[in-house]
Amino acid sequence: FDLDLDLDSAAAQEATERITMADTAIAMSEVARHKSKADCWVAIEGKVFDVTKFLDDHPGGKKAILIYAGKDATEQFNMMHRPEILKKYGEEFRIGVVQGGSKL
Repeated sequence: FDLDLDLDSAAAQEATERITMADTAIAMSEVARHKSKADCWVAIEGKVFDVTKFLDDHPGGKKAILIYAGKDATEQFNMMHRPEILKKYGEEFRIGVVQGGSKL
């Protein structure tokens, strides 16, 4: 894997690790273990997001996310958000992809 970035070596290493981690397959049974405000993961459109650090910043409040913590929130997310929201803000929280589909 080769990144052609103008970064110092530590930043390049971090970027490589982040990209690699974002492609990690994660079972929904693992997602289901992360369902608290101290450790909150959700699956949306086949991708897994660790939204723990985002809870306090969510415009709809943390409870709106915590209801779906540890679950596939695709349907609910798509009802409430425009598609570009996930592309614009979600990547920094993406930690992997759902292994074998996203239904729990």
